[in-house]
Amino acid sequence: MKEFVGETFHKVELEGESVSGVLFEDCLFTQCRVKGAVLERCRFSGCQFTDCLLSAPKLKNVTMLSCGFSGCGISGVDWSALVEERKRDMGFLPFDSLERCSLRHCLFYGLDLKGFDFSGADLTGSTFDSCVLEGADFSRCRLGETSFLQNDLRQADFRQAVGYSFSLEGNRVRGARFSLPEAVGLLSALGLELEGL
Repeated sequence: MKEFVGETFHKVELEGESVSGVLFEDCLFTQCRVKGAVLERCRFSGCQFTDCLLSAPKLKNVTMLSCGFSGCGISGVDWSALVEERKRDMGFLPFDSLERCSLRHCLFYGLDLKGFDFSGADLTGSTFDSCVLEGADFSRCRLGETSFLQNDLRQADFRQAVGYSFSLEGNRVRGARFSLPEAVGLLSALGLELEGL
């Protein structure tokens, strides 16, 4: 396996190309673009991604731990597949931060995201399934077509978030905070007809 430790990658572009058998440890990626590329048997540990685009990558046997993302556009990533199941069960995450990121059509399955700060993110079309999101901050997020299935959302903050509508029956929501008018979507998800709004 080829290794890069503490390296900086600036404006690297991969479109439909393949990268295989590479370890990236404590590397910095700035203004890189990865579109439809195939990454196979790669590992990312402690890396930082700034102002990067990661669009519909094909990830095969790729692992990621404790990476940070800032100002990135990310779509079509299954975050849960980037952490080995035993590590995921111990609370390890592929990322430490997702600041000012667009995370469209991503999958978050079985992750412990307790208290995680998603504030201001565009999570359109993403799926949160069987996650611990207790105390997570979704304030000011765009959540259109985002689904929340069987999650622990207790004490989560959805104030000023837009576009959400999910089942109150399939998620634990005690103490979660919402703001009007968006919270009306929670009532319509129960099959209620609302008038006069």
